[in-house]
Amino acid sequence: MKEKNRLKGKKTGSGLFIVFEGIDGSGKSTQVELLARRLRRRGLEVVTLREPTGGKWGQKIRELSLTSGSITPEEELELFIRDRKENVSKNIRPALKAGKTVILDRYYYSTLAYQGARGLPLEEIWRRQLRFAVVPDLVFILDVPVSTGLRRIKDRPVIYGHFEEKEYLKQVRKIFLSFRDPQCLVVDGRPAPAVIHRKIWSHFLKKFPELK
Repeated sequence: MKEKNRLKGKKTGSGLFIVFEGIDGSGKSTQVELLARRLRRRGLEVVTLREPTGGKWGQKIRELSLTSGSITPEEELELFIRDRKENVSKNIRPALKAGKTVILDRYYYSTLAYQGARGLPLEEIWRRQLRFAVVPDLVFILDVPVSTGLRRIKDRPVIYGHFEEKEYLKQVRKIFLSFRDPQCLVVDGRPAPAVIHRKIWSHFLKKFPELK
């Protein structure tokens, strides 16, 4: 799905906004930390965030997502939208306005992929975010086969029960790979973390050569 510059919430200030996306087990959290560490060594002030957040709406999402069938797709979307609005207004916009670099683990692409895979129209999910979402400068979609992602998370505590079902995740992955926004880059998430990070850093410097 192509964004076509429909989102009105363009960021203000001079901060960079970087997002990592992908199914569970794709290595997002690891790459967030590796990129943050490198940018801090370059002297940038970096804020790392994740969605769902630790706020009241994020906690509600975690609580209801443990059990399949405990929440409708429409109710789920509403909770994600509320959580994201709060994150944008309280964390993302203020940090960007202050000139900080924000690196976010999951954003509206995850909502499109996960709630879209539950049957909600992608256009409707976009529409719900038109008034408040901040457009990222760069989005890394870490791609792994569903079997790989599930193998990597098999020893983790179950946090999002129905989001970790194999057939469902296949559709989620398909939607992630369908995004054609110019800021989106698909990166193979199967190699070792250091190898992936080098590739991400290469893409990052192409986008922001002033950081070389």
